[in-house]
Amino acid sequence: MKLLIKIFSQTTCIILLVSSGIFLYTTYCWKNQSIQNINSYESSIFRTNILQFENKTSLSDNQKQNADNEMRPQIVTYAFRQVFHDSAVLYLDGKMTYNGTVYEFDVKKLRELCASKANMVDHGSNSDGHGPMISQINGRTLLLFYYGNVNMGYQIVTYKDITDVIEKSHLLFFQTGGFTLSLIVVMGIILYLSLRKITAPLTGLREATLLVSEGIYDFKVPSEGNTELAQIGATFNFMTGKIKEQIESLSNINRTQKQLIGSLAHELKTPMTAIIGYADTLLTVRLTPERQEKALIYIENECRRLSRLSMKMLELTGLYEASEDSFNPAEIQVDNFLKEVKELIDCRLQEKNISLDVFCEPKELVKKFDQDLMISVVTNLIDNAVKASRKESKIVLEATPNHLMVQDFGKGIPKEDLEMVTEPFYMVDKSRSRAKGSVGLGLSLCQKIIELHDFQLKIESNPGKGTTVSVFW
Repeated sequence: MKLLIKIFSQTTCIILLVSSGIFLYTTYCWKNQSIQNINSYESSIFRTNILQFENKTSLSDNQKQNADNEMRPQIVTYAFRQVFHDSAVLYLDGKMTYNGTVYEFDVKKLRELCASKANMVDHGSNSDGHGPMISQINGRTLLLFYYGNVNMGYQIVTYKDITDVIEKSHLLFFQTGGFTLSLIVVMGIILYLSLRKITAPLTGLREATLLVSEGIYDFKVPSEGNTELAQIGATFNFMTGKIKEQIESLSNINRTQKQLIGSLAHELKTPMTAIIGYADTLLTVRLTPERQEKALIYIENECRRLSRLSMKMLELTGLYEASEDSFNPAEIQVDNFLKEVKELIDCRLQEKNISLDVFCEPKELVKKFDQDLMISVVTNLIDNAVKASRKESKIVLEATPNHLMVQDFGKGIPKEDLEMVTEPFYMVDKSRSRAKGSVGLGLSLCQKIIELHDFQLKIESNPGKGTTVSVFW
């Protein structure tokens, strides 16, 4: 079938091109023939006028043979005007005697052209002449005729303006060519669309098999109509749809599992850092019993929070059927909450000698949220601020009745990355590797926790000046 379609299309194109070529050649020959017809007609008129002129000048010479030579120019001019009127130029003894045209001609050059042409018109030994010569003068196309009589000493140049004829011939030729070209284009488009419609099912199936082999299933082959090819296309679409559903289901499960592992690893990092810091302090620093007890209490609280946090992470990723009371928002005194966050993140801040300025206005501010989840949000935001800040800089943690805000004065986030930073595994700093503890899940988890509380997250950043992250209650 493909071979038949190829033969049919090639044959049609050849017929179309040959027909167009014949049409254009015929138009071209017609244009040249039109100019030749004008040449023949005007040449006939010119020869007739020359004969009349010679008869008149010969008669005048017989009658005036005894007259003074001064009368000869008037006699020749009079005969010239009677025959040619105002459409020719008369030269007598090499000088222009009468010019009834609007043009000036180089009669010497015309004589030389006549002598160089092989088709010179023979008027006898005492005359020369030439058939029509096409020349451009003052932007017009003229058909020139030249005749000279050596014995009588006169030369005649006459012309026919064929500018309009030439322009119309050219216009007709180009119109014909344009029409032919348009016809070829239209016929080619029609032929292409027709063949494409006929072969669409086969072409679609061939391309579809290539896409399936590359693991791409989000497409459909043409299946309109009741033909066998359409039925095959519909069956193929049904098959790829089922395969796509199965693959998407498996991909979602795999993605969720990876996100669970990454989320837990990310969330374990901050509390484990605090636990390791306090444990290292207990091992290396001689502390008073009171400070030892305080450090152990922090370690115990963080371990308990990790246990609760792991359950909440399972709930967020949808892989664990949590109990109804796993999300327990409560009335929290915000000032105490901020102080607890500062104590938890203190070790992380000391690593880069960064100060954390905490403000709560009013001091008695109370908000309703899940404390463990919100601690995770704020510690993540401060951890990001630490990563973006220079050593010995500062971070601001502020709470008001309207919002909770974390502000740093670090390198900031480019404008094109602001809308992407809350997507899982997205990292603004591509050079940050997993070995440094970054997997691109911090802000994604913050976004989910904030949505769970029906809060709103807003990120504002100015590259080189810092970032402000606000949680609107």
